[in-house]
Amino acid sequence: MNSYTVIIVFTLLASFSWVVLSYEHYAKLKSWHISKSYEKNTSMIKIAGFLSLPGSALASAYMFQWFSPFIVLIIGFCLAQLMTSIFKKYVQYIALVGVPVFLFAGIIILYNI
Repeated sequence: MNSYTVIIVFTLLASFSWVVLSYEHYAKLKSWHISKSYEKNTSMIKIAGFLSLPGSALASAYMFQWFSPFIVLIIGFCLAQLMTSIFKKYVQYIALVGVPVFLFAGIIILYNI
């Protein structure tokens, strides 16, 4: 598999994970609606985001180079901030779809080594 595809998939996974983990606090500051999926700390999407953020960094280091976790986490954070500023309160629904899709894609990539 192309190494840049690996970096892109894991960067997008990290980006959506950042959104999932930070949306509730940011939405309270802006008085935006918070979906029921984000209300509890033990919701499935928050657990998936909590596990996939460091998982995407570790998987990129395993698949690509030792410095790739820095790329994945920093660019993922910047993309999460950009998505939040563009899509505002609708970014929570985009992340609800993005995390499972890219988590599945990342698992497929790791399975087909």
